[in-house]
Amino acid sequence: MNNTVLIVDDMKINIDSLSNILRNDYSVMAAISGTNALKILARKKPDLVLLDISMPDIDGFQVLKYMKETPEFTNIPVIFVTSEHNEEIEEKGLAPGAVDYVKKPYNQAIVKAKVRNHLELKNYRDNLEILVSRRTQDLENRTIQLAASHESIIMGMSLMSESHDKITGDHIERIKKFTRILTDKMLEMYPNAISKELADLIVLYSPMHDVGKVAIPDAVLKKTGKLSPDEFSIMESHTTEGAELLRKTNQFLTKDSLDLKVAIEIAECHHEKYNSTGYPNKLKGEEIPLSARIVTITDVYDALRSRRPYKKEFSYEETLDIIFNGDGRTNPEHFDPMIMDILKKVHGSFEVILNESNRLIPEFDE
Repeated sequence: MNNTVLIVDDMKINIDSLSNILRNDYSVMAAISGTNALKILARKKPDLVLLDISMPDIDGFQVLKYMKETPEFTNIPVIFVTSEHNEEIEEKGLAPGAVDYVKKPYNQAIVKAKVRNHLELKNYRDNLEILVSRRTQDLENRTIQLAASHESIIMGMSLMSESHDKITGDHIERIKKFTRILTDKMLEMYPNAISKELADLIVLYSPMHDVGKVAIPDAVLKKTGKLSPDEFSIMESHTTEGAELLRKTNQFLTKDSLDLKVAIEIAECHHEKYNSTGYPNKLKGEEIPLSARIVTITDVYDALRSRRPYKKEFSYEETLDIIFNGDGRTNPEHFDPMIMDILKKVHGSFEVILNESNRLIPEFDE
């Protein structure tokens, strides 16, 4: 059955334009005003709402507020439609719960991609528990069972974290590839430090490092300015929130399935620092699980090399200088010396992956 999209706009020409873009893939409903939208919501629940901001009776912000305060509509993704090119307007909409923006005039490919991505995420969220349970109960072959259930968990949870944080899927894929490069080189250089089985698990679960960000309020997660001490404390909690989410997910796996211990380590400890200045537990040295020590450096490398709404990307040379020599915020004492030694051998391969993935995270003002 097709998903249903509700388009809310006081201009019929805009409704017609969006309908023409989406009607071949989705069931489309339309509301010519905010008041009309609330009446439609009372009769039928859509899967996603494309919501104009500026309307004469009830504007888009008021409609969004109503939806977020009404339990049956809280989880419906809302994409704002606007002709404004104003970051303050965007922040005003994202803070209470809009998931994205579409700018006028419409780019057909962008509209389709954003609607598709947010519907896929909603569908996964709606069916996560059923999906995991069904996979673990129905698959008879243990090897197939492990591959299917773990792939579903990893793909779904990684998708949730990346969408919530407005980070591209390329980031998740790069972290996995970087981690594979490091673990393969570690097996070669320090064969007593890691087994092939552990290396494979670290690679498998590396995309789940930021899964706890689904528990962070958008007003904090998407803030472009400096975080207050209280906001930073909330942001730090994505480590413990992620670990707790994975522990709960672990309960859905059958008793003979491979558990999520390594994934939990990565989610909880990937912001710990080798010199004990990290969070959430200020672990030091080898108190930090090896899995987290590896993912930490891949995550920092990719963050430095990538553009975000609140920072520019650093060059390849600048990134290496920051990691190996420090810049006051990031220092070499933060990382396991053994892993730093490995990085010195393989950072060229990291750059190849960045170039292959068209590395730069796009601006969010399409």
